[in-house]
Amino acid sequence: MRNTNLRGDEYTYAAGAVSGRMRACMEFVNRLLGLDLEPIDLEFRHLVWRTVLVFFVAIVLARLGARRFLAHNAGFDIMVAVVLGSVLSRAISGQSPFFPTLGASVLLVALHHTLATMASHWHWLSVLVKGRPHVLVRDGEPDRAAMARAKITDDDLEANLRLHGNVADLRDVYEARLERNGSVSVVRARRDGVGGSPTEPLE
Repeated sequence: MRNTNLRGDEYTYAAGAVSGRMRACMEFVNRLLGLDLEPIDLEFRHLVWRTVLVFFVAIVLARLGARRFLAHNAGFDIMVAVVLGSVLSRAISGQSPFFPTLGASVLLVALHHTLATMASHWHWLSVLVKGRPHVLVRDGEPDRAAMARAKITDDDLEANLRLHGNVADLRDVYEARLERNGSVSVVRARRDGVGGSPTEPLE
């Protein structure tokens, strides 16, 4: 009977020791990050440690997320990147609870990864989430209706042709598309003689 009581006392002592260490650890983290302080009461040292921790969490999230998340292949990639940056900044400034905010950031990246995976399997979902590309120029002729739908002016089109296709003349363009990520891709044309019309893509 005495041995049983001794074991019970040992377990109680061990559990109390573990609980004490956990409380001490939480108090240390609390002092380090200022978790119980209002945003206006946060000191520089609190912001420094919050920034360091959020920085490394952001690196982990970038590694765990799909590579398209960093490539900004579509509008929803850019949206997730902007929202994620905004959410993480609130953890640094103390505008939102620190650890719940980090949890929300993990959930945001997980949702993006899931949606990107689903969109890669179902074309209709890809179109719904990311949209379709629009042909702005074909065979040297601008598509005015497509430009109007995309809110692209002549000046915008000419600037994109110079920047992305090294083209100064529409007649040198076989095809120009407004891609789903908002950039304009340009395929230069091969001419059928000097001053002729574009006949096929330039290889």
